[in-house]
Amino acid sequence: MNLLDASAIFNLFQSGKYHLLFAGATIPLAKYEIGNILWKNHRIKDRISKEEAKESGAVLFELLDSMEMIVPSPNSTLKFSLEEGLTFYDSSYLVSAIETGYDLITDDTKLHRIATQKVQTRKSSDLK
Repeated sequence: MNLLDASAIFNLFQSGKYHLLFAGATIPLAKYEIGNILWKNHRIKDRISKEEAKESGAVLFELLDSMEMIVPSPNSTLKFSLEEGLTFYDSSYLVSAIETGYDLITDDTKLHRIATQKVQTRKSSDLK
């Protein structure tokens, strides 16, 4: 089973690989990070219109609702974050993968680099 972070979820969505989302897991934080990605692509980067952001959000949030949700231990996440120098957010994905034994799928460079030492880690582009 794959545990996907927000960067991987968004990239798989943009690539039209919805089946990989249905078959994966994530954490509740992913919804908020996806919302922030859409907000940033509209407000900061001016890559998508407000309507495109809303439409993409509606589809993405529905896809996220179909995924298995993993809730990592906050204490383990904080400990890991402080020890590894990762943000609490990034650590929550990695701790979830460690606790479940799932492969971590991330397109975040720093998270990928650190995660490869702890769990099986791949990028979204590696998935078929």
